[in-house]
Amino acid sequence: MTEALALAQAPGARLFAGGCELVLAMRRGAVRYQNLVSIMKLPGLDTFTAHPKIGVEVGAQVRINRLASHIWVGKRWAALHEAIEQLHPPHILNMGTLIGNVCAAVNYYDLPTALFAHRAELRITDGTATRIVPIEAFYGADRQTAVQPGEMVASMFLPPPGPDAGSAFKKIYKARRREGDLHKINAAAYIALDPARERILDATLALGCIGAHPIRIPAAEAALVGQLADEAVFDAAAAQAMAAVAPMTDAPWVEEIRSEWIRILARDVLQQAASRARSRHDPAEDAHLAY
Repeated sequence: MTEALALAQAPGARLFAGGCELVLAMRRGAVRYQNLVSIMKLPGLDTFTAHPKIGVEVGAQVRINRLASHIWVGKRWAALHEAIEQLHPPHILNMGTLIGNVCAAVNYYDLPTALFAHRAELRITDGTATRIVPIEAFYGADRQTAVQPGEMVASMFLPPPGPDAGSAFKKIYKARRREGDLHKINAAAYIALDPARERILDATLALGCIGAHPIRIPAAEAALVGQLADEAVFDAAAAQAMAAVAPMTDAPWVEEIRSEWIRILARDVLQQAASRARSRHDPAEDAHLAY
């Protein structure tokens, strides 16, 4: 790993895994590299475990299709699974890696929004030391991340959900009015309920495709905790989410439509997450195994 990181620091060099976004950028002429350094044969980066009692650990070499077909990811990290199911074109599933998708820092990608809702953590290494960065702190300005020269993201961790918890992801496609417009808006939520499955113990709400990177809505999250999981509460949280998003254009009618879509998406993912949280969890979760 140390050798690969050193090679990637040379002028005109680039570290890559699946290379899906890299190939597109090179075809467009947006970037040009003299040397490409693949990490796909490096030892120790192929870790993949997923279990509700343990969490999800994904190494930098793990392709997205491994998560798409995993039963526990589908059951207990539903927001991420739904975002994966809606990826296109289909070859991204087979060629792309989860961490590569996150590190590309493309503002219209779906997976980062779901990972915000699941409170993902990235483990960044320089080959000797490792630091843990929450995904909310991972992104900076447009296509910028917390990865420094001589570093790479070695793995990602998603904490285990509560025993009565659910999550959801949804998106809406929209027309592009001008070059640079994002062609969709997405949202993801996580809701954990009390043992009676009535009140909200924990919540996250993330919105994507509204800027350089997804955002969480802390005011809405805080307002949800302790409340009954009913439509009125979710409507109020969705209104807070709508109000928290800054305008992106100077056209009032466009912003009115976009704001309404944000409200609808936020409400729907919160309701869907709560509905899943009310469902009894699978008894197989009591097996202390990682797959």
